[in-house]
Amino acid sequence: MSSKRKHPVLNVAQHMMHTFRWTIFFYWVIFILIYIGIGILTNAEAIVGPDFEGQEVWESTTISPRVFLLVIGILLTPASLASFVSSGVTRKHFVGGVSLVLVLFSAIFALILTIGYPVEQFIYDKNNWTLELNNPHLFSSSLELGWIFFEYFCLFFAYFGSGWLIGSGFYRFNWKIGVLISVAALLPMMAMEAVLSSDWIGNLLQTGLEVERASLAAVIVLAFAVMLCIVALNFIMLRRVSIRKKLF
Repeated sequence: MSSKRKHPVLNVAQHMMHTFRWTIFFYWVIFILIYIGIGILTNAEAIVGPDFEGQEVWESTTISPRVFLLVIGILLTPASLASFVSSGVTRKHFVGGVSLVLVLFSAIFALILTIGYPVEQFIYDKNNWTLELNNPHLFSSSLELGWIFFEYFCLFFAYFGSGWLIGSGFYRFNWKIGVLISVAALLPMMAMEAVLSSDWIGNLLQTGLEVERASLAAVIVLAFAVMLCIVALNFIMLRRVSIRKKLF
């Protein structure tokens, strides 16, 4: 019988995926409906002129899922650690399960964002509009799906992981130290933005400071290094943490 039991890491991940499934589902339903509404108004020239030369609308919306994952990440440790440990799950397995959740949710979010790019390209082509990216990216067109997925996977993992660090910091320490950790916990997501040289930080680095992006091989290695640091820091904070009652 024991051989058929799931590994505790998988149990933690499955439980958390189940817990947040409807929150994630309805978030994306609302997100996509708003985007469709913007698209309909744009196509009807209700908010743009007939000579509209557009920048990426889909690209400009990506900050919303990042912040959403940041908030969800804050809840992971305070809302779940005590119940898992009381059920016999070790802190190590809890960290492993949450890490798997970060990978899965980041992949799901990145996949949805990746699909949106060629869809928007099709809409722009149909209307004879020129599609321009607002900021630097690892990709230069909506057809480079692999790089689009990789970039957003890394960004979502970093934002999600930064939220997890904030929640773990407040759970492990008193509120004063927790506030300091919250500020420091923003560094991984900023580091990821800098490594990828994407979005506004990428724009600042490449245009304002005239810093060139590293080679793609170096970008991949550094991006995974940032992700490993996020997991390691959470493990260091939680491996011997005293179990408290749920904070909410």
